[in-house]
Amino acid sequence: MRDARRSVDVPASVLAITLAIMVVLVALSAYSLSEVQSINRRLSSLSSSVSNINNTIMPEVSAKLAYESEELGSLLSGLNSSVSYEVSRLNSTIKELSVSLRFPVEIVDALNETVFIPSAPTRVVTLDPAATEDVIAVGAAGQLVGIDNNSLIYLPPPFNYTVNKLYENGSIKNIGSTYTSPSIEAILSLRPDLVIGTAGWGYNNYIASVLGQYGIPVLLLPSYNSLSDVYESIIMVGEATGHVQQAVSTVERDSELMASLESRLSNYSPVSVALVSWINPTYVTGGGTFQDSMISLAGGVNVFENSTGWPVISAEEMLNSNPQVIIVMSNGGLFNETSLIQWLSSSIGPAYENISAIKYGRVYVVEGWYESLLSEPAVLLPYGVELLAEVLHPQAFNITQPPGVISPSTLSLPGATS
Repeated sequence: MRDARRSVDVPASVLAITLAIMVVLVALSAYSLSEVQSINRRLSSLSSSVSNINNTIMPEVSAKLAYESEELGSLLSGLNSSVSYEVSRLNSTIKELSVSLRFPVEIVDALNETVFIPSAPTRVVTLDPAATEDVIAVGAAGQLVGIDNNSLIYLPPPFNYTVNKLYENGSIKNIGSTYTSPSIEAILSLRPDLVIGTAGWGYNNYIASVLGQYGIPVLLLPSYNSLSDVYESIIMVGEATGHVQQAVSTVERDSELMASLESRLSNYSPVSVALVSWINPTYVTGGGTFQDSMISLAGGVNVFENSTGWPVISAEEMLNSNPQVIIVMSNGGLFNETSLIQWLSSSIGPAYENISAIKYGRVYVVEGWYESLLSEPAVLLPYGVELLAEVLHPQAFNITQPPGVISPSTLSLPGATS
């Protein structure tokens, strides 16, 4: 059988060509590799050069950019400051113009006198703490040049902070106490273009009559009998100083608090109370006063409401009126519960123990600037009503038992200092 495989004879010329091609390919491979290596070396060199350039140039570029950024930031800051300053000046000018346009004004005061204020006052003197509070509350603190001594001592926060700052930097002067020794000379030396006080308090009415002879407008406020008088006083001060809108806002804020208190106390029965302002001789709050109004608004009944003003009472009258609660003003620490009991005991003996407030431990002493809340018919009066309400109806405020000494450190009144 013949073999299927056949021998193939490859010509020598083909072998030679194949060998030549292989040699060429090897040569080309070697050349390509050399070129690649050369390119890599060149790239490495280029990378090194770029790195050297970065190391040399970039710090300068970065420093330059930082400098330019700082300059730009400084320019922008200066521009913002200039813009803010100009805006502030514009706002001040608009405010001053708005105030000026409200004048002249005529206001009928508590004495039914028409007070004419020809232009926006810039030198205002106040005669009592309530008037000072009202002026500051409506935003006219910067117009004050003089205040009474009691305002320097007894104002509650935040008004005391404002007064102390103005007094320390010399912006306002002390004119003396309008309750004991008013100084007409001190007032005149301040060259006031408006004097504000509360009608019927201290020497205010007398001062008004004297200053009127010098042609100085004197506005006496009707903050004497009720909460509505206080509201009217705030509006009058706003009109007199050119701050009507802030006065309206202040009254609205106080009205909101009073509405909230009324709602909170709606389901509680009134509690009889005696508010003692001084002991031996013993002065109490009578009817027809702002404090009598405060007691009613706080859910109480004033046991001395049939007497007017602030009458002096006897121990027998306190026994017969038999209040469920007695609130004593400490007058800066002069009086406390012991002072009350000593007075009662010395007058009526052991019978004082039958007074309901004493029998059931409901005698409270008010101390610190909380006294101002109950004694000044001004913008913080609604917080005085809240204080009385918390004492008379503690359960309405989730209070188990009010402390015997009522002060800012023992009983909280949220919002009273805002």
